[in-house]
Amino acid sequence: METASHFKRYFGKNEKLPTLPGIAMKILEAVQRDEPDLSEIAGILANDPPLSGELLKVANSSLFSLPVKVTSVFHAVNMLGLNTVKNLALSFSLLKEFRKGVGHEFDYSGFWKDSLIAAMAAKRIAETIRPEFAEDAFFLGLLHDIGRLAMARCMPRQYCLVVKEAGLSGCTTNEDETQILGFDHMMVSEYLLSSWGLPEQFCLPVRHHHCPEKLETEDPEIRTLTQMLHVASLYVELERDPEKSFHLWQIDRAVKAYGFSDRMDTDAIGIEVHQQAQGVFPLFELQIAEEGGYTEMIERARSQLVHHSADLVAMVLEQQKRIEDLKDQARRDGMTRLANYQAFYEMLDREISRAQRYRLPLSLVLCDIDHFKWVNDRYGHVAGDYAIIEVAECLRDAIRRSDAIARYGGEEFAIILAETPLEGAMVAADRVRKTVADRPVIYNGTPIRLTISCGVAALRQGESLPAEDFVNRADAALYLAKEQGRNRCCSYRSERLEGGESRLQVVAGTGT
Repeated sequence: METASHFKRYFGKNEKLPTLPGIAMKILEAVQRDEPDLSEIAGILANDPPLSGELLKVANSSLFSLPVKVTSVFHAVNMLGLNTVKNLALSFSLLKEFRKGVGHEFDYSGFWKDSLIAAMAAKRIAETIRPEFAEDAFFLGLLHDIGRLAMARCMPRQYCLVVKEAGLSGCTTNEDETQILGFDHMMVSEYLLSSWGLPEQFCLPVRHHHCPEKLETEDPEIRTLTQMLHVASLYVELERDPEKSFHLWQIDRAVKAYGFSDRMDTDAIGIEVHQQAQGVFPLFELQIAEEGGYTEMIERARSQLVHHSADLVAMVLEQQKRIEDLKDQARRDGMTRLANYQAFYEMLDREISRAQRYRLPLSLVLCDIDHFKWVNDRYGHVAGDYAIIEVAECLRDAIRRSDAIARYGGEEFAIILAETPLEGAMVAADRVRKTVADRPVIYNGTPIRLTISCGVAALRQGESLPAEDFVNRADAALYLAKEQGRNRCCSYRSERLEGGESRLQVVAGTGT
C-alpha cells in the first residue's frame, strides 16, 4: 500500500527519530547471552544514576510491595528478577530519550500518566490471566503509545493538528491521526520496536492494541498479549474520563469476548490500578487529581450501566457508523476538507513517477499564512480556524481543476502543479498570493486582512527526486520568502556548473 510505503520511508529517513539509547543496547546485549551475568547488568544500570534512581523508586513502590527496602540496583535484580529489571530499564531509558525535542503542544505529563496506568493495568490483568506474561505486559503497557511521542517529535507541525482536533471530532486519538495523517501511532510504535530488534511478541501487540480483531497471527501467546494490552488501554480511558459507565461497558464486552470473564474482577482491577497510581505517580513528579470515593464512583457507574444498557448499545452503533464514515474521509483534512498530509504525499509520489516516466515538468508550491499567530492572539483560535478555512477556499478558487491542493500543516498548504515548469508555477503561485491578499476574511463582521508567502520548486523534464526532498526544496524557498518580508513568492532553482556538476540555489521571487 502507498500509505505504508510512504510511512516507512518517512520515518526510516527522519533524523529526529532517536535510535536505541546506548544503555538500552548494552542491556539487550547482556540479557541475550546464553547465561546472563546479573552483576554485569546491575553494573550497566548503576552507571546511569538517574535511571538507577527511577528503578529503585519503582522497586520500592506499592507496584511490587516487596517485604524489604531495595537499596541497590544489584539488590533490585535479585529481588525482582532479571526480566522485570530489564523491562523497567528499557522502558524508562526509551521514554526519557524521546522526551527530548517533543514540542510544548504535546502533553508529555499526560502521556506519561497514561503509559503508567496502561502498564499497571496490563501487569494486573496478566497476573490474573497468564501470570508468566506479567512483566512483559508491564513493558508493553509503558511503550504501547510510544509512536505518539515519535510523531510529535518528527512531524510537529502535522501532529499539532492531531492534538488540536483531539476531543473535538468525537473520534479516538488514533482515528484523528488516521484522518489527518493517513496513519496512526500504532503503526509508528510497531515500526520503532521492530527497528530496535525487539521480537514480534512485543511488536504485534502494540500494532493492534486498539484493534485486536485485525491481528493476523497463529501464535496464541501473541494474541493473548494483544488482547490483554487492549483491555489495559480501556482502563486508561476509564481512569481519564469522569463518565465511567461507557468505559466499564467496553471493558466488560472485551473481557467477555476474550474469555477472561471467569478469571477477572474488572471493577476490582480498576480500583486497584487507581490506588497504585496514587503511590506511583508522585515518584515521577506527576500530579493525580484525587477523586473522592473512587470505589463509590465505580459502584455508581456500575449501577447506571444496568439502567442504561440500551443507550450504550445505541452509542456503540453510532460509533461504528462514525468509524465507517472515517474510512471514507481518511484522505481528507477534517477542517478544510482538502487532501490531508498523507494523501498529499501519495499524490506527489504518483505525480513524480508520472513526470519522470513521460519526461514532463512538475512543480510544487508550499504556502504559509503570514503572521498567523497574530490572528490567533488578537481574534482568538476560533477566528484562526475560520481564517484557515477561508484561505483554503481562496486557494481552491485560484488553481486549475487539474491541480491538487492539500493542507500540509497547521496554517500551511501544498499545491501540486502537474505538467507545469518553474516559470508557470511562479505565475500560479503569485496568482494564489494575490487572491488571498485581495479577499479579506470577514469574521463576525470584522474584516481580517491576510497574506501568504509561497515557496516554489520544480523538477526538470525527466528528473527523479524523492518526494521528501522535493518538499524540502519548496520549504527552503518558503523560508526565504518569509525572511525577505513575507507576502511574496520565492523559488528554488537548479544551476549547472562547469564540469557538469549541479548546484541548487534558492533565489528571490515576486511579491510586494
